[in-house]
Amino acid sequence: MKPRAIEDTIDLPDLTPMIDIVFLLIVFFMTVAKMQVQQMVPISVPIADAATIPENRGARLTVTLKEDGSIYFGPQSVVLKDLPALIAQGNASQSAGKVYVRADAMVPFKEVRKVFAAAAEAGVPNVVFATFQSDK
Repeated sequence: MKPRAIEDTIDLPDLTPMIDIVFLLIVFFMTVAKMQVQQMVPISVPIADAATIPENRGARLTVTLKEDGSIYFGPQSVVLKDLPALIAQGNASQSAGKVYVRADAMVPFKEVRKVFAAAAEAGVPNVVFATFQSDK
């Protein structure tokens, strides 16, 4: 009598469909992660000695001020006069109630104050200013 091979005694499941699904999930998450990174407008964020990271960041509307004076609502370039309406509309759709202001380190504060006023005009009193923590 001839000995049987192990493949003859055990029925192994076909793992090919599972491997395909895992590969597709990896590709999907890599693509989404890359899209999230590209949405931020590049600026030089100021450094603050007393900067703290909030524990609960929550949903926030992002407004970016570049050194050249241009303003971005999320990834979209806007003008200052349209900003209150966009903040109010974004707050109504996301019910965020918070604005995250990212201003370049070279932007004068009088320009940042205009964004604060636009948020107040839109009825959003909670404004957070983006900074890096210093090494001190």
